[in-house]
Amino acid sequence: MSTRFSKGQKWAFGAGSFAQWFINTAFNIWVFTYYFTVVGLSINWYVLAAVIWTLWNAFNDPFIGYLSDRTHTRWGRRKPYIMIGTIPMLILEIILWLPPTGSQFAIFVYLLIMLICYDTFYTMIALPFDSLFPELYTTVQERSEVNTIKQLLAVVGLLAAALVPGFIVDSNTTSYLLNGIVTSIIVGFSLIIALKWGVKERKEFKLDYQQSFKFFEGVKYSLKNKGFILYTLIFFLYEYVILLLATLVQIFGRQILHASPFQTSIIMGIMYIMGAVSVVLWRWLDVKIGSRKGLALSVVAYFLASLPLMFVDVYEIAVVIAIFMGIGFGGMIYFIYLIIADVIDEDELKSGVRHEGTFFGVTNFFMRLSMILSIVTIGLVFVQSDWEVYDPLVDVTFGLRLLFIVIPGIALGVLLICLYFYPFPKSKVEGIKAKLIELHKEKEKRVNSN
Repeated sequence: MSTRFSKGQKWAFGAGSFAQWFINTAFNIWVFTYYFTVVGLSINWYVLAAVIWTLWNAFNDPFIGYLSDRTHTRWGRRKPYIMIGTIPMLILEIILWLPPTGSQFAIFVYLLIMLICYDTFYTMIALPFDSLFPELYTTVQERSEVNTIKQLLAVVGLLAAALVPGFIVDSNTTSYLLNGIVTSIIVGFSLIIALKWGVKERKEFKLDYQQSFKFFEGVKYSLKNKGFILYTLIFFLYEYVILLLATLVQIFGRQILHASPFQTSIIMGIMYIMGAVSVVLWRWLDVKIGSRKGLALSVVAYFLASLPLMFVDVYEIAVVIAIFMGIGFGGMIYFIYLIIADVIDEDELKSGVRHEGTFFGVTNFFMRLSMILSIVTIGLVFVQSDWEVYDPLVDVTFGLRLLFIVIPGIALGVLLICLYFYPFPKSKVEGIKAKLIELHKEKEKRVNSN
């Protein structure tokens, strides 16, 4: 089982992770900064667009997950969605930076259309990739190996999202457009590699589509699973923290550290590099103590490292802090997509069918709600700071520190409470994997007999 897929296939599959993290992180970091500080869209209009967009995506994600579970084509049930979504997403990454000039309402409508279209096609790519990971790699060893590759390339994607725009972006529309073009080209090549050599589908699961749920049945079924509910809460809080940081990092660097966009990108780059380096440590801990304890350690490490930012306003010191934050950050991105596989594996033992699309779709529904919470949180703090419209002369130091350190710290504390009750210790996971080997042999025999 450990040699089912070649090294080349695993790295090509990881290229999809690079593409996802690069384009979506660049999107999250720069869209708010661009529309708020360059285009001049009011924070109230931006919050409204983000809330409507997120409500759409809350439906869009579970629906695409549902469709992918029930799809049956000669390319498989996940790959067609990646193929369909790629080109439109790359085009939208470019035209996103071409808003109309004039009224606030016209800019708001354009932004809303771009957000809805972009995330619809992004979901068609990201959700099938997420679903394929636990579906393709089912042993502890292979899943750990591929997850390490995925997270290393994800961190490279994060690094690219921080540094590539840092070289290009200035305080004008043209530079953002150029950045969108460069991003689309890089992501396009990565997805071609992933589609050509990395995206495979195992024949054991070829008939699983026949037993997939109807849409609302799947939602109801997933919400009866205690482990899944706890994971969804954990993922919700993780995404909430990540979205707060990604949305605010450039403004935090400008207002608190008095840093240029490129200097702030350097801080992010250092954190991401440390995240990539630390993946080796977290993989070792994963094997030794299991994913649940490993994630808890990474959350604590990240939060403790971030605390000095409550008081620091010196750029050089912030660079040092980023080194230590990167260690915990690397652990969080290593484990967060790994532990849901335990829920899916246990469910397959009980039901005989893999429901990745349904589980990931429902999880993403609640993750989208974290987007609403993050942008509403930012909006409330900005309004209380009299910063409805961007004005660099307004002192929002305390508000930014609150959003960047205190509120994420509270969210991570609640995450740890959920993780304490998460019912998948290392011993239980090992037992599930052993039983799955036999189940998959039986399913392969059924497929071969048809």
